[in-house]
Amino acid sequence: MRCLVLFVSGVLLLGASVLNAQKSAVNFSGEWVLNEDKSDLGDGSGGRRRGMAASKMDIEQKGNKLVVEAFRTNRDGEEVSNVSTYTLDGKECTNGNDYMTSVSVVEWSKDGKTLTISSKITFSRRDRQFTMESTEIWSLDEGALTIDTTRSSQRGERKSKTVYNKS
Repeated sequence: MRCLVLFVSGVLLLGASVLNAQKSAVNFSGEWVLNEDKSDLGDGSGGRRRGMAASKMDIEQKGNKLVVEAFRTNRDGEEVSNVSTYTLDGKECTNGNDYMTSVSVVEWSKDGKTLTISSKITFSRRDRQFTMESTEIWSLDEGALTIDTTRSSQRGERKSKTVYNKS
């Protein structure tokens, strides 16, 4: 009987801590605009590196879902957007378009303050394929969204930090 009481107590404590972590999880919802002055887009060829960062993002986080619409300027100077949908339960999710597929897993930190998106991205252009791995760590600090990114490919590893202000 005593073992049963201890077991039930342990399960209840574990369940309460999981619920508490979910309640305290950061919500990234909102419209965000790139703050280039506070960002570090990494080494690379100026405009090309700048092109890797979204100029703005519309994010909706609700329940177990995170939807990110990222806006960039293409080579022709036109603003284009890409929508990615993630589940926040640690299960794989797939996003992509005509020339790229991204398979990602999203995990919360134990304290619910940061979100890590780990992705394997495969680009297909003409008859060639190129694969890259990416890890993004999202956090809120003084109202700003910071995304620390590490990308690894055959060309090596690149790190960047993008900071977005709520608009």
